[in-house]
Amino acid sequence: MTDPFTPDASATAAAEVPAQAAAVDPLYADDDVDVRFEIPIWFHSLGLEMSEEERAAHHAEIASEIWAGGTDYQRTTVAAWYAEIADGALEDGVLYAGINYFRTDDDRLATANLVVLAEKTDTSDAGIAAASLVEMLSADPAQEVYRTDVHCGPAVVVVHGQVCDFSQEAGAPATLELAQAEVYIPVQGADTLLVMRISTPSLPELPTYVAMLAQIADSVYFGRPSDAPGATPAVPPATESRIAAAFG
Repeated sequence: MTDPFTPDASATAAAEVPAQAAAVDPLYADDDVDVRFEIPIWFHSLGLEMSEEERAAHHAEIASEIWAGGTDYQRTTVAAWYAEIADGALEDGVLYAGINYFRTDDDRLATANLVVLAEKTDTSDAGIAAASLVEMLSADPAQEVYRTDVHCGPAVVVVHGQVCDFSQEAGAPATLELAQAEVYIPVQGADTLLVMRISTPSLPELPTYVAMLAQIADSVYFGRPSDAPGATPAVPPATESRIAAAFG
């Protein structure tokens, strides 16, 4: 199998990603700092602005649409996954949480979730902040960690796998294996660390989702709103073996 994280594979996947949506409202906006980012139009909100009851109905509706030809067990498990994502997003004070799903050419369902959040930290020197993140995150041997550059400066990419347990939410044993990619972007001088995370159970589509994540990361800019994001960077090589090992 071709390694999905090679530059060539990522460039091919990136060519299939749709155009970007409009920039979100700035995280910070004054005379000196204006931080913005854009998200792909394929992602749909998980309704963080809704009440708990409204969100539950919203997640059930999405699960029923995605798994219209599936079983109640599949729909319940997926709805619980969306609830888990939304609940965690609310607790973390995220800026955005959304999901993506589409039918592949061979009629499989591909889906992923996207979370974007901002953490307060010292980013007076973005390069030092990125180096510290690489050192800290590399301590976990199950994670593939590397430093790269996006339009607004240095970034740190982490790729790994995880197993989510939804037994309590679903009322029966239910687990979901996920591949996850994260980008950490220290915003120079804004004391802000942007964290962008894509998780997917659709391993064959992981290169496309990583390409989407690369585009989102490269759309981040700060300074004056007229600053324009640059081209999507190639994603450095990583390995599938770390993800497979994490699934255990």
